[in-house]
This record gives sequence, C-alpha cells and structure tokens, in this order.
Amino acid sequence: MARLELFCRIATPFKTSGEFDEEAFRIWLQRFVQNNIGIYLGSGGGGESHALTWQELQRIYEIGVKECKGKIPVYANPPEQYTARATREYIAQAIESGVDLVSIYGLSSRHGMKPTDHELRLYFKEVLSDIKHPVSLAVNQPIMGYMPKPAVIADVCNAHHQIVAINLSHGSDAFFLQLKDRLKRDIPIYVHLGGSLNKLTMGARGIFGTEANLIPKTQRSYLEAYESRDFEQLGRVYAQLVRFNDYVAQWYPSVARAIKMGMRLLKLPGGEGGLREPYRMPPQKEYEAFADGLLRLGIPEIEEQARAAGLRIPA
Repeated sequence: MARLELFCRIATPFKTSGEFDEEAFRIWLQRFVQNNIGIYLGSGGGGESHALTWQELQRIYEIGVKECKGKIPVYANPPEQYTARATREYIAQAIESGVDLVSIYGLSSRHGMKPTDHELRLYFKEVLSDIKHPVSLAVNQPIMGYMPKPAVIADVCNAHHQIVAINLSHGSDAFFLQLKDRLKRDIPIYVHLGGSLNKLTMGARGIFGTEANLIPKTQRSYLEAYESRDFEQLGRVYAQLVRFNDYVAQWYPSVARAIKMGMRLLKLPGGEGGLREPYRMPPQKEYEAFADGLLRLGIPEIEEQARAAGLRIPA
C-alpha cells in the first residue's frame, strides 16, 4: 500500500510594510521540508493570493521551486477565476515557473450564478485542451459556491488524463464513494481533516489543508498513527486536531486570519507582517483572546513552540 501523503496550503509571509517577505518565506518553506509535507503555493485562502500581484505570485513560485523541488512536492494553487481564459493564464504561469503540479478549481460563481453540468464539463475541456502538465482538481463548495455532482467530476477526470489527483473538501462519505466508484483509472483522492478517518479507511490517499502551517508535526503524526494502526495515538492526535480546528473556526471563513495570528504569537517567520490588505489583523483585545485560547488547547506542539518563543503556558 502506498504511503499516505500530507499537503499544506501554505501561508504567504509579509513584512510590516506590507511587502512580500522573501527572506522569511525561504525560512518558512524549510518548516515543510523538515516535516516532509507537500506544499501548495499561492493559495487563495491560506496563501492570500487574491491580494498578490502577478509578479509577487511569480516570485513565490520561483522561490518555492528553488528551495523545495526534489525534496517535497511543490504544487501551485492559483486563485479561482471566472473565465477559462484567465484560468489558463494562471496555469501557464505556474507551469513555466517549474512547479510539479497545478491545482485548479471549477468555474467560480458570481452573483449567485453557477454552471450547469454541461457548462462545467465544457469549462474543463477548454481549460485543459492542450495542457500536458500534471493537474489536480479541487472540489470545494465554499470556494466555488456550489457542489458539482460526483458523476460530473468523475467524467471530467476520466476524460482528461492530465488530472492526476483530486482534492475533496467538505464532501460527505457518500460523495467520496460515488466519486471513487465512477473513476475509470487510479486517481488519488485527498481529503480535508474533518471526516478524514472514514475516508482514509475507504481509500483516500492522504489529507490536505492549512493546519500544518501552525502544527505540522501534529498533522504528520496523525497519518503516522493511522499507518501504524496505533489507535490510541490516532484518537489522541485526531482529538487535538479537531479541537484546533474547532477553535480557529471562529475566525473563518478566511483561514489566513487564524494562521497569521498564530504565526505572530509563536514568532514564526514573517509572523509580524500579518494579513495583506484589504483584510486586517483583528484588534489587539481579540488577538490576546485568541492567543490565550490557543495556548489553553493543550496541544503539545503549540506549547513547544510557545516555550521556544518565550511565552508562558496558562495553567
């Protein structure tokens, strides 16, 4: 059986002036190399790519490839677009930068408009018409504004052999099975942490998300416990991850808010820069409440980083 894989949609560090912090980013990348975690560069959520210029996104790809390629998987996660033409432009940029794979979303919705099954199939056909580079397909209802049918996603994957992976966010167990059963070739399906225990037992190849920005060792140990069938450790670590996600969900839907507050608290590379406009770091009182609550979760990796940052763990 193939080893389970772990991927993180990584944060983009900024300077206090608001500029992309290249030096901090190079240091930040080593966090994922050391924990053998594949990276998605320039994600629209955790990576704040919607607030990046084309040139900044280019530098993120270039630095990520230079620092990490050959050590861990280096993937691009360009922000979703409203046209096939724009999507193709972002895919081309990522491919030319040397990433191993490009992740694409379905057609983004706007003003409540969502594509029909027919339109979605045609969209992917146009986007992928002459692309030979490996691609992963992201199925994410909160991002796209709709949930495509499992049969439609399976049809798209069966028709386009560039698609070598699927990232399934928020899909039910039944959705996972319907999708898996309709695939005509072996395409790995990766899932979010929530509900992943069931999906791993049914054949998911690993997990992806943003948790590893702050707790990479904890998330890695979750998969290690699953693979070793250490159910006591598996339950313990899974509980830590669930508590973590339940806590930081207060600052969603933008995952970057909680990530950036955690980076600042734990004095991680680029943490002082905070969020990129038009979003802002929460007020100081809210940040202090976040910090106190995060340190009270009882997650050993957070406490370890807090001590290294010179912080006191609440009793």
